[in-house]
Amino acid sequence: MPTVRKVLWIVPVALAVGLSAAPIVGGPQPAQTSEASKPRTGTDVEVKYIDDSVMKLKLLDEKLELVTKHGTLRIAVSEIRRIEFATRLPAATTDKAAAAIAKLNHSDFKVRESATEELKELRDRAYPSLVKALKHEDPEVSRRAEEVVKFVRNKVPAANLEHREFDVIHTDDSKIAGKLTTESLRVGTFQFGEQHLKLTDVRLVRTGPEPTEQLVNAQPAPPSLFNYANQFGKEFVFRITGAQGQGQGGAIWGSGTYTLDSNPQMAVVHAGFAKPGETVVVRVRIIAPPAQFAGTTQNGITSAPFGPFPSGAFEFLPK
Repeated sequence: MPTVRKVLWIVPVALAVGLSAAPIVGGPQPAQTSEASKPRTGTDVEVKYIDDSVMKLKLLDEKLELVTKHGTLRIAVSEIRRIEFATRLPAATTDKAAAAIAKLNHSDFKVRESATEELKELRDRAYPSLVKALKHEDPEVSRRAEEVVKFVRNKVPAANLEHREFDVIHTDDSKIAGKLTTESLRVGTFQFGEQHLKLTDVRLVRTGPEPTEQLVNAQPAPPSLFNYANQFGKEFVFRITGAQGQGQGGAIWGSGTYTLDSNPQMAVVHAGFAKPGETVVVRVRIIAPPAQFAGTTQNGITSAPFGPFPSGAFEFLPK
């Protein structure tokens, strides 16, 4: 009896297998393409991360939703040329900074030193919390916070320390400020396939060339940008020929971030945006000045350090 039951079980299974494997009639059939093997489409973009590293990816989202004061817009990615992202700090990062700041007045000197170094490693990610700690009632906390703030300002460009409230999307004919509703972008990578790019990790996405009108109409850079004092946040496009040697045309103060009276022809070479004698079109942003300007030697040009320069500073932006 057990044998009979075994045979009865096998027969319907075999029939089912036979039906699913019916012979092919009419010659070879086209292979079925799985979703995973389909070629990925998307928009080629260049992504600048919060550590200023750059990577080329494919943006797979077709549209991005932006909430503005005039309503919610759904903007086609194909029309976007540039996205400047608002400041977004992960909760884990702010919690880590808060925990380190709480240890700045610890009774153990080694713990205080360790917390100070931890905050220096966080750099601009801890900067908002550190600025608040400058007014802490405990003098040890405020003193150490000031030490870290000075360290960060010397290491991080001033523009990266500015709190950016809105995401700004640039198209060929508009510049729209608002807040993106998504927390991540769908991107395609050659090595790892589709991934999600967190907005907390991104500073900038460039999806196409700058508007050609700006390049054609670029004005020659002035001898200095002092006439743009206190115009923080404004951007300009200039045509500049890189200085061919130290001291040609003037002097510069700062590194990456320069005083407004610095010579643009020298600064553009020092910052690596042009070679000596090369004429380039660059974007320049006027920014709030750091507490101190660092002096360095880069690309054959030496800049000098400088203290407070309240009128402002400038930096070169990637296209």
